[in-house]
Amino acid sequence: MSNAVVTCYVDTFAVDVPEAFTCFSTWKPGKATNPTNAYFQVVGLGQGNYSYAWLDVETNTVPANCGNQSLCRKSIATETRNDGEATLRVTITDLDTGESKSAQATAFYNDGYN
Repeated sequence: MSNAVVTCYVDTFAVDVPEAFTCFSTWKPGKATNPTNAYFQVVGLGQGNYSYAWLDVETNTVPANCGNQSLCRKSIATETRNDGEATLRVTITDLDTGESKSAQATAFYNDGYN
């Protein structure tokens, strides 16, 4: 469990590659929608039985549709729409040993047109 990290990417029309801890994307007309979705996923876990508890760090709430799973999606808009950033934290618990770990990632979505 010590190798577990959160990756993220902001969904565009390109081939989006998840990055650990921090991800960046730029909106331009015809290249992505605005708003779009940021995807966060736990990687680096070995075989096992885990639970996942997600938290939206900006609002201190549980993100909708992000129940007990290793993947979470959050809507994100650019900074010109008063957003531009999404940070999610997850607490991972090994249900066999009781060990837990928290990890987080931040997605940035910038306006490359206006």
